[in-house]
Amino acid sequence: MKNLILNLIITIFAWFVGIHTSGAATLDMGTPQIKPMDSVQFLEDASGQLQYSDLDRADVASRFQAWPTQQGDINFGYSKSAYWLKIKLKRTDQAPERWLLEIPFLLLDEIDFYAPGQKVLHLGTTRPASNAPYFHRFHLMPLDLSTEDKTFVLRVKTSHSTTIPLQVWQPDAFGNQSQKQFILQALYFGGLIALLIYNLFLAVSLRDARFLFYSLFVGHIGMGMLAGNGLGHLFVWREWEAFEPIAQSFFFNLAIGFGLLFTNRFLQMRRETSRMARFNEWAAAVFFGISTWLMASLWLDLDRQAVVVIYSLFCIPAGLTVLTMAWRAWRQGYKAARFFLLAWGVLWIGGFVAAFRGFAWLPTNGYTAYSLQISSAAEMLLLALSLADLIHTERQERENAQAMALTSHQRMLESLRLSEERLEMAVQQRTLELEQSLNNEKQTLTQYVRFGALISHEFRNPLGIVESQISLMRREADLGTLNLTKRLDVIASATQRLLSMFEKWLRSDRLNKSLQDFRMQPMPLAAWLRELIDSQMSYHANHQLTLHMTTDPGEICGDDNLLEIALINLIDNACNYSAPGSQIHIDVRTQDAMIGIAVTDHGCGIELEHQSSIFEDYFRIAPEGHVRGMGLGLAFVRRIVDMHQGQLELVSNIGVGSCFCIWLPSQPQNAAQT
Repeated sequence: MKNLILNLIITIFAWFVGIHTSGAATLDMGTPQIKPMDSVQFLEDASGQLQYSDLDRADVASRFQAWPTQQGDINFGYSKSAYWLKIKLKRTDQAPERWLLEIPFLLLDEIDFYAPGQKVLHLGTTRPASNAPYFHRFHLMPLDLSTEDKTFVLRVKTSHSTTIPLQVWQPDAFGNQSQKQFILQALYFGGLIALLIYNLFLAVSLRDARFLFYSLFVGHIGMGMLAGNGLGHLFVWREWEAFEPIAQSFFFNLAIGFGLLFTNRFLQMRRETSRMARFNEWAAAVFFGISTWLMASLWLDLDRQAVVVIYSLFCIPAGLTVLTMAWRAWRQGYKAARFFLLAWGVLWIGGFVAAFRGFAWLPTNGYTAYSLQISSAAEMLLLALSLADLIHTERQERENAQAMALTSHQRMLESLRLSEERLEMAVQQRTLELEQSLNNEKQTLTQYVRFGALISHEFRNPLGIVESQISLMRREADLGTLNLTKRLDVIASATQRLLSMFEKWLRSDRLNKSLQDFRMQPMPLAAWLRELIDSQMSYHANHQLTLHMTTDPGEICGDDNLLEIALINLIDNACNYSAPGSQIHIDVRTQDAMIGIAVTDHGCGIELEHQSSIFEDYFRIAPEGHVRGMGLGLAFVRRIVDMHQGQLELVSNIGVGSCFCIWLPSQPQNAAQT
């Protein structure tokens, strides 16, 4: 009874003076792994002068406090103090004697492990790797337990965040768990290496600095993860023990610096276009400077913890700046920024969680301890999608630009072709049209040769006749036998021929202009036809033009200028391919809801095999025949009829003649300009 009262008094006293006693964690056969947080006491040694032998002193023992288990794993943030931990453990009779104590956090400079009856272990990143009793990426210590309470002591001091997650394992369970973790790490680094090689290949093949900076970013992120996971000092720089304490911070600072430069180029921002882009460049210089400082600290007595704190704090504004830039770029229509925003958002969230855990603002647990690696894995996947989307978007933009350039080039060629046609039609009697398209220089040269020949043939003959008649008039005047009437008639005939050629040119020029200015309006068909036929009789004095209408067809809706050009082309062709003195019949027909204007001649006719081709541009049945031309007249007629949503009909027999009929809707319709 006395002992019970005494223990109660001691417990109450310890509560008020801040002494929290913790019971020993009991390990049994069914416990493969346990976090002994409820059996841990800690003491902060700000001076760093306490020794293991001092812990038994009453004034020192009274300063130990129980770790509040609701805060998760032990984390004191950035501190220059040394920390002592007492861990009370025991086992059941069935449980094995040998256990393992793991601290799955590498960046601890000094770890001294005191176990009852065992040699003191001096571990940590600043200690030789040969001191470690096990070949493992983290800090691993043996535990020999009994059924009685045993107290194990740890002394920890580091220039990084003082994070001390404790886990006690059965050896078999630890081996199985280590294999699983190594497989996951191998998958992570395998994907990172594949992504790194792929982007380096793109950087070299495309000569694109964006992929180079991203490759540098990915490579240094991977090296930082390798250092933080304890694999670097096992497999890469095992013999360079001094580098281990700064390895993770060194690589992460370089990674963030290259990541900021990559951001500026990926989002297509430069110093002159964005203050945030300028901030990124300055921030990158700061991170590169921190890496240089850390590397120099290997040979000089420089404060590492201060720059590590600066690095952790500076990550926050740098991350917010990158996210803001990506958000603005996405809102401004840069589609590739959507995956970029999501990727960097995930990465920086993981970075913030890691930074907050480093300052002990967040509890240490499985997620916060691996938040950066988890987020970087998601970031690599999303950023790979972002780069793929960027390539797809830029390729689409290039294709669109090429299509626009091709369209513009085609329009320019079309404008050039029409201009050359107007130039050629301005100096010839009939339309000298190109026999082949103007798509290559050889066809263009051929058309110029034909154009020169037409000028020589068509204009030289009438002018030669005029010149010869004037010469005869002068000679007859000298002889006193001047036949003025005969000579003037011949000169008038030659002049009329020249006027006719210029009139054809003017009509063709009006046709080109009319195709660009299409106007539909009601037309009294009977009156319009009579006026047109009367105007053509003087130009075709060697033929008889007759108009036949059984009834008044009324009005049609169309462009009178274009329809006049179409009908004149049909009349000209009928006269050109008919014998002098023959009749040309123009008649009006009706069928269903259509009105037809037919032009019939008694000429040579058109062979059946050519009837489907004569309406194509530059097609002529006999290019060097007695009728000069370039095969554009019927093509113009077809285009005009199509614009009026009509139909063009041809009936022709060899030796009998041809009939061309323009069928137009009798009711107005919406015309489509071609």
